[in-house]
Amino acid sequence: MKLGQLEVNLSELTEFIVKAKKNGYAAGGEKRREPDGSKTFTFLEGNFHYTDNYAGSYRAPGNEIVRWKREDGQRIWHLAYSGGIEPEFWGNEEIKESTLAFLKEALMLVSFDHPFRGPQKYENKDLKYIMEVAGNIRRFFGTEETTDKRLNRITFSQDFMGGLVIPKIITRQ
Repeated sequence: MKLGQLEVNLSELTEFIVKAKKNGYAAGGEKRREPDGSKTFTFLEGNFHYTDNYAGSYRAPGNEIVRWKREDGQRIWHLAYSGGIEPEFWGNEEIKESTLAFLKEALMLVSFDHPFRGPQKYENKDLKYIMEVAGNIRRFFGTEETTDKRLNRITFSQDFMGGLVIPKIITRQ
């Protein structure tokens, strides 16, 4: 796929995204705290550099960016997410901790076929994760939610969207 002057193999990009996600937030990867209090995870391999940055706790919007080769390289892929723990559970540390631990389990199951967040469905004895998405790596939007089956209540929900970043093509005359 031609992204400006770059020729990017979408299969290689997808494989990289899956690997980067499995080495970031969900895996408890190394993070740095930014001056604004947000947290950033990075992963570099081959031609790609991945950054996942988010801010907050109960609500924690963020974005994932893949750049060409370097942290300051050309952006080639982006995913933005926003949501978090449902307001009725704000302040309930037990629900927050169990929900986010379970979310990390689900996010570790990201796959080549769905390189966005977690699997389409995952559950254990007490919790259930569902991810719905439309589109593909080029352009997509979706939602994810976690339900506590004991409470029969959604404890976490989030929207996400993204896709390829196509730079302006400049023609010289």
